[in-house]
Amino acid sequence: MKKPEKIAFKKKRIIDALKRRLDRYAYSYISMQDVADEAGISKGGLRYYFPTKEALYEELILEFFTQIEQDHLAIANNPHLEQDKFFLSTLLGIERFVLNEANIKVFVNLILYGLQDEKMRKPIQSFFRNHLDLYRKLVIQTKESGTAYLPPVNREEFDSEFMARIAQIIFLSAGLLEAMDPIGLEPSKLTRYVISLFEK
Repeated sequence: MKKPEKIAFKKKRIIDALKRRLDRYAYSYISMQDVADEAGISKGGLRYYFPTKEALYEELILEFFTQIEQDHLAIANNPHLEQDKFFLSTLLGIERFVLNEANIKVFVNLILYGLQDEKMRKPIQSFFRNHLDLYRKLVIQTKESGTAYLPPVNREEFDSEFMARIAQIIFLSAGLLEAMDPIGLEPSKLTRYVISLFEK
């Protein structure tokens, strides 16, 4: 194994160890020694690859975004998917990320870390902004293509509990996202949009 591959392998092993810890504990209870123990290496070995706790978490954020971006681009660049790219990219993101309990635990820990530590706020803001840009490009591409990528929605197929959960998701996640990476979301505009989803 060549040196760059060996470094990438070791870093991946350490990041996987961090994710396992974050699946069980809050970030504030996890030390560099804990991660080293979980990865089966010395603390000095860990610090060779990640000199600070911030560097370790920044690598985790980068890995999260890289996976999301790769999944997204695999769909966006697929020449056989002319009409359903926005839907499929969103669906894949929901299945792989949003509804994955381990990923959600890690994600919540990252947000809490960013809210409590200025040093971590910037990399997390970058993650959100890059993720927003992925979807902005796909929305523009979908609108410009002029294709009807999905059949019309039959509102009757969604019961009140499902629709209430959608409203809850939008409002709670909007609050978190605006706290970390504000874009000046107007509450009245957000409210009008959410209500419009439930109109017949």
